[in-house]
Amino acid sequence: MDITRVVLSFILFSLAIGSFTISFFQFKERGYLFNNAYIWANREKRKRLNENKEDKTTYYRQSGFSFMFIGIIFLIFAIYIFTHWIWMLVALVVVIIIAVVYAVISSIKIERNER
Repeated sequence: MDITRVVLSFILFSLAIGSFTISFFQFKERGYLFNNAYIWANREKRKRLNENKEDKTTYYRQSGFSFMFIGIIFLIFAIYIFTHWIWMLVALVVVIIIAVVYAVISSIKIERNER
């Protein structure tokens, strides 16, 4: 086994653990809200979200699922790099497609609920 594969797998495993940790805190609604809608919101909208916890919950949930998918992607890619199992690439593509579809659908639902 090549040392490069081991090091790269370790780095990807570490990134997966970091992503799962951020996902956990997003689901618990703790810490900074890592969501583009919140980050790029104007002052009035951000103030409204900070005052009304129910509005912020949907953004925390969306970020939690997004970081969970990112963690799964890193984990599958790390396993692929370490083992070279071809079927892991299929699983990787499937998870990426599911993550993109989830991101689009949840963004549309959040936008509709705000109107």
